Amino acid sequence: MTRRRAGARLAAAALLPALVGAGAATPIDAATTAVARVPKIAIVVAGGRGGTVSRALFGANLLWPYGSGGSFDAATSRFYPGFVAAVKAIGVTALRYPGGTTADSFHWERAIGPRSARRANEPFGVQWSVPSRLTNVLDGPVASTVGPDEFGRLLDGTGASGTVVVNFATGSVAEAADFVAYMTARRSSHPSSDPSRPSYWAALRARDGHPAPYPVTDWEVGNEQNAATEFGWRSGTVVSFGPHAPSCPAGEVATCLYAFGGTTRFTRQPVGVFADDMPAASRSTGARSQVRYVYYPPVVPGSERVEVAGEPWRRVSSLASAGPGAHVYAIVPATGKITFGGGRHGAIPPRGAVITASYDSGPHGGFVEFYRAMKRVDPHARICESEQSDVAFLALMGRRMPYDCVELHEYAAPRRVDVSLRRYEEDLMRAPAKEGAAVAALEREVRRESGRDVPIVLTEYGQLVAPMPRRDPAFVLSMYEGVLEAAQLREWIDHGVTVADKYLLTSAPFLANDPRRVSVDSVSAAIRDYEGVPEWDPGLSIDSAMIAGPGPRFVVEPTGEVLRLVSRLSGARRVASSVVNGPVMGTPGEPALLVTAASTAHGTELLVVNASPSRSLRARVVLPGSQRPTRMVVSLVDGPSATAYNTAAHPREVATTTRSARVLPGDIAWTFPAHSVSLLSFR
Repeated sequence: MTRRRAGARLAAAALLPALVGAGAATPIDAATTAVARVPKIAIVVAGGRGGTVSRALFGANLLWPYGSGGSFDAATSRFYPGFVAAVKAIGVTALRYPGGTTADSFHWERAIGPRSARRANEPFGVQWSVPSRLTNVLDGPVASTVGPDEFGRLLDGTGASGTVVVNFATGSVAEAADFVAYMTARRSSHPSSDPSRPSYWAALRARDGHPAPYPVTDWEVGNEQNAATEFGWRSGTVVSFGPHAPSCPAGEVATCLYAFGGTTRFTRQPVGVFADDMPAASRSTGARSQVRYVYYPPVVPGSERVEVAGEPWRRVSSLASAGPGAHVYAIVPATGKITFGGGRHGAIPPRGAVITASYDSGPHGGFVEFYRAMKRVDPHARICESEQSDVAFLALMGRRMPYDCVELHEYAAPRRVDVSLRRYEEDLMRAPAKEGAAVAALEREVRRESGRDVPIVLTEYGQLVAPMPRRDPAFVLSMYEGVLEAAQLREWIDHGVTVADKYLLTSAPFLANDPRRVSVDSVSAAIRDYEGVPEWDPGLSIDSAMIAGPGPRFVVEPTGEVLRLVSRLSGARRVASSVVNGPVMGTPGEPALLVTAASTAHGTELLVVNASPSRSLRARVVLPGSQRPTRMVVSLVDGPSATAYNTAAHPREVATTTRSARVLPGDIAWTFPAHSVSLLSFR
């Protein structure tokens, strides 16, 4: 370890603004200046090497609905060039699709082929079908413009790898296996005409313009299934469990259904129309030959009871033989499609009458069957379970049932939204250390139950759009969200996480005619309404975004700048680092200065996060005694305030700046601005 010498010197450099997207540091000639005093705070970088920082740690979530948050140009059927350029510029290495909650109502086959032949999907599913002034804009059919091929071509164009979430809640084992085949199966010189064969789907992908497989490596079976037991076929009453199920412990019915599948029963459940499970869809329009769908097909043949305005109607094999006033319907059990008469063959349900269905839903496959079917298609695919930290699932799977990775989502969510911004920020920064501890605890639990090391993948992290502090509804876009992201990333680095996807890659928070105004975002507002947060302004909400639109013009937000900075550690080897005499903030005190170090073939990289919203911190940097750097390059992400963010009119309110300095013998002292993220590169 180097020791301080009196009169230690550092060649200082003037802070010059670097263009967004600038690559190498800008060297500057400057006169040397003496370090005025010895800072009490010390950042100590130890010797030795740990694990490698994973390339896929710098990922992000791309949602399919609404043109992927304004990033997709429907007129050209391509992502906007400015968006693609921004994704590449900020160093995104992995993309997750079709989203989280949105994945469990997404049927991928509706979203391939020519746009004119595609069918709509439902963006959020029945779990969001709650009484709300916004349900008319939140849910219902949405055009499937950003389908698997658009996602795959974005991977090609950016060099990112893909993670895909398959539909567990409303989908099937076959649908998931076919999705794997469409994305990753290799083209055969003798393609099969049988849809159960991977070569069939590879040929279909080639027909759609992409003969080569897409670079999708990871697959998740459902999204947050531990929190989704009130949505999907699992929300019914159990009729039976799947064939692989052991005896299920009391209170673990939903977990057993996720693991092993089964059949469930629904009673007087409203019906929907195609891609629309909103409550209004269950009411008859009075039109001829109406079609409705049960929420969760397949229907066990003969188990259903369809009622119109509380009166049971009779099932017939064909409406053609029914009389004009007969209260009958026909059903296709595999799809749950219910068809009523047109007045000549079968009666028309009266206008406004509520239509319900009681039925057995199933049999549905569980994770075990999904895993086996998807692995048969692509043995190299990594299949993740999504019960997250559910110990019951791990115990049920034990050492006999495989899974390749465990999905975990970590969102920082301060309990109080009506406090000062400073207090909110201090509360927010308590989260990363707890989240890192949760990763370590889950790793231990998985190892204990499975007998092996299974990777934990952080496929969502950050801060949700609800709740936000009352004093700043745009807080989720701010520099402080970037500080949070950096603090979370350093936890993932220190715990050896291999995959992490920030929520959210892109959204469209700005109105084109007023770039300083935050748009009323229907999805965020409906989430707020659904979760019952009364103290929010109902007219103002905003989505998280690393790249903000709408297109064709985009700006990189602070979280994007931070990802650009931290992604430079990709492939480096972790080394031990610590802060001595570091200050704390809040009560109880949380560290204000957070550090992570890594070693490359060129030297040492030191990531420093100053989480204090108002106080600059000066510290000595102590490197191992064997390292005598001659130059230091400092890259800094910072803005005029902790709540600053970028807009089309002010795209560099928060930016990355770079300065280069010559290092003379002795310790190094540096000042880290408040609410900033710095990367010190020693050469």
